[in-house]
Amino acid sequence: MTRSRLTILLASAAALSLAALTVVGIGFGGTTSTQAVTGTITFDGVWTGQEAQHFQAVINAFKKQSPGVKVNYKPVGDNLPTVLATAVAGGRPPDMADIAQPGLVKQFVGKGALKPITYAKATMSANFAASWLRLGTFNGKLYGLVFKASNKSTGWYNVRAFKNAGVAAPKTWSQLLGDAKTIKNSGTPVYAIGGADGWTLTDLFENIYLRQAGATKYAQLSAHTIKWTAPSVTTALKTMAQVIGNSSDLAGGTSGALLTDFPTSVNDVFQNPAKAAMLFEGDFVPGVATVKATPVTGYNEFAFPSIDGSAPAVEIGGDTIVAFHDTPAIR
Repeated sequence: MTRSRLTILLASAAALSLAALTVVGIGFGGTTSTQAVTGTITFDGVWTGQEAQHFQAVINAFKKQSPGVKVNYKPVGDNLPTVLATAVAGGRPPDMADIAQPGLVKQFVGKGALKPITYAKATMSANFAASWLRLGTFNGKLYGLVFKASNKSTGWYNVRAFKNAGVAAPKTWSQLLGDAKTIKNSGTPVYAIGGADGWTLTDLFENIYLRQAGATKYAQLSAHTIKWTAPSVTTALKTMAQVIGNSSDLAGGTSGALLTDFPTSVNDVFQNPAKAAMLFEGDFVPGVATVKATPVTGYNEFAFPSIDGSAPAVEIGGDTIVAFHDTPAIR
């Protein structure tokens, strides 16, 4: 997907969520051979189902390089923040974890629960721009490897549903609302909402808020320096209600949307005939679909619409690898 003149906001809000996996190997320096290292690593992550299988392939490849190290991966899913917080409070955290919420990483650093990974800094500097290291740095020390980022400012639509309604991908919010009325009149519910996974609703709000309030207020809200009762927040919520506030626009209605998980919402749009014409979520959407769909002719995408003439902007989600312990196997 090509984007021009993008304003990229690498947010620190705790709402930044999981995405598909990209692998990066990190050496731990010194002269010790990885072949000689032994030990066991417990690793908690958000990946379940197919994504867990992909991560197991990563573990298998790592095993070939470090046969003496055993990695026990536990797929936790979206409950990972709660699971980790409970484990840290009980003094029994896993050795490592994948955390999609920068705010949570900061909290664990503040509690002294995480170990710095300064031993990986040289290798990371050789493979990543300095901005990525800054994202994993807290209180002047490197604690996390931000190894994956995703564009969460995309809309996905069923091409046949749009053609049947005679509409094109919207570029502005007013066009989106106009298309929604036409699509509904054509007999197809407009939006698929994975309301059972709360982060999908958060992502929708964040995209709206970023365009209406701007990057400065967005950063202030994520840092809790402005209140959730601020006029800018109220305005964004009212705009969000234009999408989710009308039950007849949603696949399954409001009650159905609240029971729909994210993968199901993707399938609702990608299948034919479609159960909904479109959804808003990240660039990882096609990898979640379990129904057969063809890019461009079966499904397509559009940039999150401009609101009141707002400039293009991209909401970024990221995954951070952190360590709760420090051993040669973890390094």
